[in-house]
Amino acid sequence: MPERVLIIGVGVTPFSALSVRTPLFELVGHAARMALEDAGIDGDLVDQVFMSSANSGVGVCERLLARTGLAGVPLFCIRDGGVSASTAVHLARNSILAGEAEAILVLGFEDLQTGISKQKLFGLDGFPDDERDELTCSGDPLAMVAQRDQPAALYAAQMSWLQGRLGLTDLCFERVLDRARAQARLNPGACADTPERGAWFPLYLSPPAKGAAAVLLCSEAFAARYGSRGGVGVLTSTRVGEPLCELADGNPLDILGRAATRRAAEQACAQAGIGVEDLDVVELHDQSVGDFLVFSAALGLCEEQGMGEFALRAPTRPAVCPSGGLLGCGFVPGASPLAQLAELVRQLRGEAGERQVPGARTGLQHSAAVGRSVTVAILQRL
Repeated sequence: MPERVLIIGVGVTPFSALSVRTPLFELVGHAARMALEDAGIDGDLVDQVFMSSANSGVGVCERLLARTGLAGVPLFCIRDGGVSASTAVHLARNSILAGEAEAILVLGFEDLQTGISKQKLFGLDGFPDDERDELTCSGDPLAMVAQRDQPAALYAAQMSWLQGRLGLTDLCFERVLDRARAQARLNPGACADTPERGAWFPLYLSPPAKGAAAVLLCSEAFAARYGSRGGVGVLTSTRVGEPLCELADGNPLDILGRAATRRAAEQACAQAGIGVEDLDVVELHDQSVGDFLVFSAALGLCEEQGMGEFALRAPTRPAVCPSGGLLGCGFVPGASPLAQLAELVRQLRGEAGERQVPGARTGLQHSAAVGRSVTVAILQRL
């Protein structure tokens, strides 16, 4: 069994507003070529391809892959909401560790349309109407799970909780947004266009965008054999859900993934043999301003009662979302986690330009899908 999995190539297309029309095959092909060129290998060395999208239909991934020149490579299509790409990376890593493949390309994409609905943005499908009532009985913890069918209402409840229960002010939220936008201006991959906001889409949510991203994973033996750059290793990738008891009191912070994030981070750090104090850079799932603060606390970057102070000062070590995060770059459900990983790889290589965190060696990437599943990966410069 390989000792570790490496990331040897990354590629991210510039994210754009939904009104910008770029053929999807061009976006996906561009991301794939960038990752292969970054790794310095040819596509015929790729053993498997994992493709992620929250909203693509059956057969779309196969047609897109055929346009990249990788037709015939074993393909796995992952549709898992906002964690589709994280799920793909997690499974691809396990495939390499199991010895089933040596080099795997993970491709994520989304081609959202203007006027997108809440459910589409969050990659949600409707529950059968004749069974919905069974899940929403008063006092049943399953009713908390059912609340995830209304993500806009959940994020509004999250903001209300932070303001009413923890006393966070508008200034705290404004500082988080200002920093995200300032970092995004340093990121050539961020959404440079004014994003579309429907009537339901408040300022505290990350704007929807379109684009594609790719990462190339491989074994150490593969990197040594083909002379590929092997400077960044994936120390661990953990995936957790949550028991119903964590949701029973109806706290919107836990319904959106606070408790699950805390456990995923603890597991990941234990498996990697590091502490939070060893992290240099973090890319977390800041789908809302509240997410940025709640998940920062859940990951151990600040105390929950100190989120207001954390919001007002710019965190420097570890640096949090130097890419601009989802709030600054836009949210592409099938690709954003891969863009986060690409940012960490560039940071750990020392290739992040004006965003560079000096001496960055260890990074953490976190994904959450409206709280229903959480993934944490830890990367390290070797």
